[in-house]
Amino acid sequence: MEQLSPLTNYRAFKRAIVASVAVLIIFIVGFSVWKSVVEYRLTIRAAELQSRGYARALKEHADRSFSEADNILLDTIDHIRSRGGIEKMGGVHLRDFLDRHPRNVPQVGAIILINREGRLIAHTRATITRQTSIADRDYFLHHRSHPDSDAPFLSRPVKSRVNNKWRFFLSRPIRSANGDFDGLVAVAFEMEYFQKFYASLDLGKKGRIVILRKDGVMLMSQPYKESDFSVDFKKSHLIRTYLPKDASGTFHIASGKALLESAGRIISYESLESFPVVVNANMGTDEVTASWKKSTYTQGFITIAACLALISLTMLLLRQIKRIELVYRRQLEQQQEISQAAASWQSTFDSVADAIWVMDLDRRIQRCNKATETIFGKDQDRVVGHLCCEVAHHGAHPLATCPFQKMLDSGQRASMQLMISGRWFEVSVDPILDGTGTITGAVHIVSDITESKMAEERYRMLVDNLPVVTWQSDEHGNTYFISRVSEKIEGYTPEEIYAGGEALWFARVHPDDLQAVLKAFKGLFAGDDMYDVQYRIRHKEGHWIWVHDFAYATTLQGGVRVAHGVFSDVSARKQAEDERDELEMRLSQSQKMEAIGHLAGGIAHDFNNLLTPILGYAEMAVASIPDSDPLLTKLSGIIAAAHKAKDLTRQLLSFGRQRPVSAEPVDLNEVVISFNDILRRTVRESIRIDMILDPEGAYIKADRSQMEQIILNLTVNAQDAFNGVHGRINIETCRVTMDGESLRMHPGMAAGEYVLLSFRDNGCGMSTDVVSHIFEPFFTTKPVGHGTGLGLATVYGIVKQHGAHIAVTSHVGEGTTFNIYFPSCEQPDSMKPQITVAGTGKHSGDATVLLVEDNDMVREMVREMLEAAGYRIIATADPHRALELVAGNNVAVDLLVSDVVMPGMNGPELYERLVLHAPSLKVVYISGYPMNPAMRGGTLEDEVSYLQKPFTAEALLERILQVL
Repeated sequence: MEQLSPLTNYRAFKRAIVASVAVLIIFIVGFSVWKSVVEYRLTIRAAELQSRGYARALKEHADRSFSEADNILLDTIDHIRSRGGIEKMGGVHLRDFLDRHPRNVPQVGAIILINREGRLIAHTRATITRQTSIADRDYFLHHRSHPDSDAPFLSRPVKSRVNNKWRFFLSRPIRSANGDFDGLVAVAFEMEYFQKFYASLDLGKKGRIVILRKDGVMLMSQPYKESDFSVDFKKSHLIRTYLPKDASGTFHIASGKALLESAGRIISYESLESFPVVVNANMGTDEVTASWKKSTYTQGFITIAACLALISLTMLLLRQIKRIELVYRRQLEQQQEISQAAASWQSTFDSVADAIWVMDLDRRIQRCNKATETIFGKDQDRVVGHLCCEVAHHGAHPLATCPFQKMLDSGQRASMQLMISGRWFEVSVDPILDGTGTITGAVHIVSDITESKMAEERYRMLVDNLPVVTWQSDEHGNTYFISRVSEKIEGYTPEEIYAGGEALWFARVHPDDLQAVLKAFKGLFAGDDMYDVQYRIRHKEGHWIWVHDFAYATTLQGGVRVAHGVFSDVSARKQAEDERDELEMRLSQSQKMEAIGHLAGGIAHDFNNLLTPILGYAEMAVASIPDSDPLLTKLSGIIAAAHKAKDLTRQLLSFGRQRPVSAEPVDLNEVVISFNDILRRTVRESIRIDMILDPEGAYIKADRSQMEQIILNLTVNAQDAFNGVHGRINIETCRVTMDGESLRMHPGMAAGEYVLLSFRDNGCGMSTDVVSHIFEPFFTTKPVGHGTGLGLATVYGIVKQHGAHIAVTSHVGEGTTFNIYFPSCEQPDSMKPQITVAGTGKHSGDATVLLVEDNDMVREMVREMLEAAGYRIIATADPHRALELVAGNNVAVDLLVSDVVMPGMNGPELYERLVLHAPSLKVVYISGYPMNPAMRGGTLEDEVSYLQKPFTAEALLERILQVL
């Protein structure tokens, strides 16, 4: 009987027609939808590319515009610095200089210059009055409140107080010579320039261009509305969502969710690399898709009409086929009833993916399903009637492990695993029993288990190759499973751990950690979900390692709790954490020493102010009594003690880093000799210091205070090498010539004349490993709390700053030698012996002196000195009062004697203002600090006009005579 009856053919035909029509309709509809979707995506993609291109163009335009403006700022700042600062430049000169730039940069509407008080002092497009103030502007407030930042700043758009136009500014701070905020220079951008450029970009009627700061402040928009400046863009999707993820991109905003607009938008944005600015170009989604919508409506109407026509024709055809089909229905129903029963069983039999054989007791196959052909590659004719061993493994006899025989012996299922054609199979044999329980045959099932075998192998490989140890154990600590990584981490193989059991596992935990580990482990079996602990275990080789152990517990069938966990070696991380703690402790020690240095400098300054009247009044008292007066000896003792105190404050200022860093010719011999007293007070009395100095002098260009720092650090370092016992330190200077063989022995040095400064001690010495690290910051061999590890690092830094070379030789038990080679220089004329004519010691003056000193005792003492010498004195403690006397009251003065550091205004600043009213005015500065190069021009006149406290009356009067 044929499998396909006429009825079945008709049904198939109808289904084919319906399916074909359905497919055709689906195709038509799908094609229409696909075409619309593609066109929509192309439309959107084109709009995205267009907006992205505009965004890139906007970025390039904005970046170029801002960079050109920033170059103007930098050029202006350099020019102002080269002229000595804002206050030294006239307003006309400033405006002439500023006016040179806007002609070449059309985006710049104006360049303005603001002083430190927020007053507008120069403008390229307007006449400036002193009453114009911008101290409330955000860019002025920003630079004044960020004294450590020289970065440019973009302001909020504001209405100019000069021309009442909306502008935004790019500004940079101007620093005085000592680094203080001295004002700012800013450029005002012309919004018309940007609007003209943006108007040339076709973003559609609903398109917008917005320039924002990255904190959400709008700088510019097109189309432009003044009310847009009040919108807070911090809440926009761009600032909140997209900009933090990517510096540029394109995204869509749904209708009603875009700031400034109610319709949906396509937005592309680009961030500027050099400025905190993001530009975006956006287009209205409705405007972009308008043409697509019109095309889609037309296409949809045509599609619906075609589908309706096709459905109508199909229904007519199916109605005719149904009439033909009814004639054959009864015949086909009878045919189906006959074949259904047989087909149902066979279908079920063949649908099983495993190969199933029905066999007799002689192992011959009586029946098989289609899976047999798939697995064994043999059709049913080559299987039915053959022995199972012939089909399974091409043998005439069964294998020794044949499950058929095991099934006959046990009367129950028997199984084995077998590889066939490179794949793993499980062979199971079940008995067929009759009504009496006698075995009459067997069902032979062959199942493909290759995937499960491979999965098991992959799991094994994964676990064994993980960098962590995976383990399972019971509540007693007996290990069920542990990965082979255990051998790499802790030295024990899985087999050794299995055999060791609980004793091996817990016996290896560090005694200090054992209780915490046991508590966490037992907690798993008491109901805790997991534990996460770090502890130490002993490696098989005997050393301790840190492990991070994470475990959780599960309950198996039967209520048995099993722990599953992983642990990893974290010894390196623990070591790094310990090193970090040590570095933090060293940093704290370093900061403490720096604070002590600042304190020492401050004390020295205040002490100088106290010494000045002591020394001055003592000398004035000596001058007022005869040589035979018994008080002369006591007053001379006071003067001598004051001079010694003066030397002590000089050392304190050097230690506190209050002295300036400036290279000048110095005699290294003189530095060593003058520093000998403080060295003797620094080291223990049991340590001997010998000096072997070049008799012809050791002249180098160096900062004296830093040379003293080198001498002090190396001496203290040598003292620590004696471990509390007697020792000797040799300090030696000599001149050496580096060439030929000597250069080869000192790589990195250039040929020439050098001055050698050598430090040699007979202390404990250092190993080669220690020598290789001594110049590293924070490296120290001292106990915790003793030293910062910065002493020799500081020496190394000073040596390199002076273009010098340092070499170290040391041997354990023999001592250490530091050799420092400084480039030599000629003896300056100022250090050569001078033939001088002794003065009379008498001073008289006929000049008016303006004395400005905030310390009352010093001011009164200097007044008395100068009045005694015949000078007319105008004294005040307030720099502003001094300025008022000269500028407002037209008081004529010949000389200004001023302290350097005073409240409200320093001495150099006061002098610069007074010179504007008295151009011929001379100046002598007095201060408890050494003169800071940042506060003077570095000229000889500036050197002569400075006198450090404490000073004698003779020194003051001589300095005044030199200046006048």
